[in-house]
Amino acid sequence: MTSQQVFPSEAFPAYPSIKLTPPEGWTQQVVPDAVGAFMAPTSEGKYTANVVISVSRRLPGYQLQDIAASVDSFLDALPDAVLLATEPVVINGRDWHVREARYTHPQAGSLTQFTAVTVVHQDVAADVVQLTGSCQPVEGNDDLKAIYSLVASAGVTPAP
Repeated sequence: MTSQQVFPSEAFPAYPSIKLTPPEGWTQQVVPDAVGAFMAPTSEGKYTANVVISVSRRLPGYQLQDIAASVDSFLDALPDAVLLATEPVVINGRDWHVREARYTHPQAGSLTQFTAVTVVHQDVAADVVQLTGSCQPVEGNDDLKAIYSLVASAGVTPAP
């Protein structure tokens, strides 16, 4: 007889807890294939800055440098990509890989994408938490500063 299994459980742990402080005026959104997102206030005819929050599960032993290489490869393949410098960053006591790129989106034109990833290790899995912010790279753009602020607020802890 087959026994019933439950998520979350010891065999199938819950995803990490993610706490963020969105900029004033930004709203919560449900988006497909993600935990959720925050959107800047909309303006007619202007790209709406946003930060998408996602979690993906990997096998135990998956490391930050593994996802860092994947992020860098993805960003480098974007149309007209210009990758800006990166370095390991510690946000609220957790190691993150942060990378910024400028590229040309086919419908939206010139965009900046800011990606921050961290790995949460559990006994039976490794969970990748990814925060991906996008905005137009306009001189004096407060949207990019808002994205930086939201990412800097990130508190990520393993599920209890």
